[in-house]
Amino acid sequence: MRSFAKVKWWKLTRLLRSGFKGKYDFPYKIALLILGATILGASIIGCISYHSVRLMIVENLERNALLEVKQRGNKIDRWIGTKKAELEFLANTPAVRSMNWYVAGPYLKSEVKRLQEFQHFALIDPDGSYFTTKVGRALINVSDRQHFKKAMAGEVYVSDPTISRTLKKQTIVPISAPVRSNSANYRDKTAQKPIGVINGVISMDRIAEVVGKLEYEAGTYAFVLNSQGVPIVHPDARLIGNIDKPAPSLLESADTNLANVAREMVYQKTGILRTTINEAKVYVAYLPLEQAEWSIALVIPSHNLEKELIPLNILAAAAAILLAAAIFAAIAALILFAKNGIRTRTEALLHRLTGRIRAGLRLDRILQTTLEELGTFLELDRAIFGWYDPRQDTVEFCWEYCRKGLSGRLGIFGAMGGPSGDLAARLQRCETILLNKISAPDAATPQQPVHLELANSSYAAVPVLTQTNRLGYLFAIANRRFANPDEVEVLEAIADLLAIAISKSQLQGQIQDELKLLEEVLAQLRRTEEHLLQSEKMTVVGQLAAGIAQEIYNPINFIYGRLIHVNDYIKDLLELIRLYSEEYPEPIPEIAQKIEIFDLDFISEDLPQIFNSLKTGTDSIRQIVVALRKISLPEQANKERANIHESIDSILLLLAHRLEPKILLVKEYNNLPAVLCYPGQLIQVCLNIFNNVIDAVNSIENSEPIITIKTDIVEHFSGRFIAVSIAHNGRRIPPEIQQRIFDPFGPTKSMKNFTGLGLSVCYKIIVELHGGHLTVQSPIQSQIEFQTGGGAEFIIKLPIV
Repeated sequence: MRSFAKVKWWKLTRLLRSGFKGKYDFPYKIALLILGATILGASIIGCISYHSVRLMIVENLERNALLEVKQRGNKIDRWIGTKKAELEFLANTPAVRSMNWYVAGPYLKSEVKRLQEFQHFALIDPDGSYFTTKVGRALINVSDRQHFKKAMAGEVYVSDPTISRTLKKQTIVPISAPVRSNSANYRDKTAQKPIGVINGVISMDRIAEVVGKLEYEAGTYAFVLNSQGVPIVHPDARLIGNIDKPAPSLLESADTNLANVAREMVYQKTGILRTTINEAKVYVAYLPLEQAEWSIALVIPSHNLEKELIPLNILAAAAAILLAAAIFAAIAALILFAKNGIRTRTEALLHRLTGRIRAGLRLDRILQTTLEELGTFLELDRAIFGWYDPRQDTVEFCWEYCRKGLSGRLGIFGAMGGPSGDLAARLQRCETILLNKISAPDAATPQQPVHLELANSSYAAVPVLTQTNRLGYLFAIANRRFANPDEVEVLEAIADLLAIAISKSQLQGQIQDELKLLEEVLAQLRRTEEHLLQSEKMTVVGQLAAGIAQEIYNPINFIYGRLIHVNDYIKDLLELIRLYSEEYPEPIPEIAQKIEIFDLDFISEDLPQIFNSLKTGTDSIRQIVVALRKISLPEQANKERANIHESIDSILLLLAHRLEPKILLVKEYNNLPAVLCYPGQLIQVCLNIFNNVIDAVNSIENSEPIITIKTDIVEHFSGRFIAVSIAHNGRRIPPEIQQRIFDPFGPTKSMKNFTGLGLSVCYKIIVELHGGHLTVQSPIQSQIEFQTGGGAEFIIKLPIV
């Protein structure tokens, strides 16, 4: 192939002017690298610095604003606290404690004039009737009022705003305090039940006036919410509500941001939040009041708080302008160096393609990368690789490079007219062809162009002959006169190398598929062999266990039954000896000598204990044999009722030699009904899980092994279930093993005792035979987790039928 470097200089300039394909002077490359790194570093540092400084300024402004609101909010709290203290003082005066209006009335009227901020006082009897300094005896009852109930309960209480029943149509804030008898110690508020209530009324206008003084800067406003989120002070009177005139809670506001602020205030939280309310960006500082069940908030327009950011923004804008100027200068230098660096040959592209083939890269990567380099190298509009189907007379475009601004043309295309094979002949002659879209490779992208026009003298179609009996085509399309001999020679050379790459990839794929198939068959054979050996071993062990248990069961029952009678006989003999000793306290010398030699007293005390120990040991052997028989007996054809706790205890009895004395066993049993199940299979499931749990806790070091068993009844969307939890504080199960732990041929014993066939069989028994659930969690969120940082929990759920 002739070297592409021999073409005319103007053609080289045209083909290579858009890329860095030449060998530029080394100092220029270093200069470009340093310039680009400097601009990038300055941009990153500038952005980080701007955001850091802005964040610090905003946080400081928010902190100052919240502090200011706290100081002024404390003034409101102190003002309300003063009113409560004044009323509580009046409640402890002798005149008021007499509960005689003719004594207390003149005194309270004088106090109204002295205190001024109270509109009037009322003295309320325990039945809700009352006298006021305004009208004297009132004709209505206030026993239903919350402030009366709170005061009668012994609390000085500031009520939510309400409409006065004495002063018609006036919104007031009642403050109530309990009145105790003259005989009670007013310092001891629990001495006895209050004998009445004194009520002081503050005008809601006065509350609004005090709150209105809470200002930060121009444009700010404050509002107060009660414990239900209803505004009791607000610039918008339409939102204000009280006990007798309810209003919608801001918790249900259509403005979600306002609802979020109201939720924070109702939860009695303190903070400042930047948000948008009524399409205005604001800061909302809020805090709860200690003297009333209210929360107060101050709304500050964001521009008021962020005025100090203006110099920072100006500085950042100036820096951005300078950086943009530097970037444009770098781009200009880059273009200048690119124009001075046209020294590339076409052999470089072929060498890179050959290197990819030798490196064994994936075929799709080789094709896509080659098309992109070819399109950039020859300044093409499109570079496409497709497969030709002679039966359908169509071409399937599979890989493509498109010049920026053009849409893709992947899919199956066909040309109208001509017999089978005519399209290939026309492509060889580079005739003008209109290819119509037949189908797209992805139905999810229907907005593909419906045709592709191949204009004469503007494209080249080079066949790619492979050893796979498939005919490929390499298309090069440009919006100019194209396909001169030099360009076609480049395309043919690339097509030859692509044919080699495709053939090699096909051959490697076939080899890999065969190797993978052989590995899967071998692994399947090994797993099947292990499964069969394990099943055969378990069958033999089960048969032996059943036979041994049956052989031991009868003799141990015989011994256990006879020990009871022997114990009774011994007691009778000892009782007879005692009677003889009482009747004949002075035995003959020979008998006395034998009594001293045998130590009759010690035998009388020790013999019953020996028989009790024999009885206890025989009983333990009998329980173990019974548990072994339960496990080894053949399964019944039908389900039967079984006690879960008894089954678990039987298993733990058999595993006692593995549990004691190192492992701490914790049982947390709840009352459970008998479950309808296959008892033998259920015991096998629990036995398998316990074995794995014991293996797991035995593998940990420097920690006390703990196994926790919990049982309970749980509710599920499909019904009620009995839940059995078996947890341990051993090693955690890795996530990759958890995902396959119940697979038939997933993790095996070789993988750190995280089971294999056993858990898959357990899963089938619980889920398929019993309609339950079997899950595993690791690590567990419980107390034992903090000892090892891991652990696992197996949860069995069985439906209650």
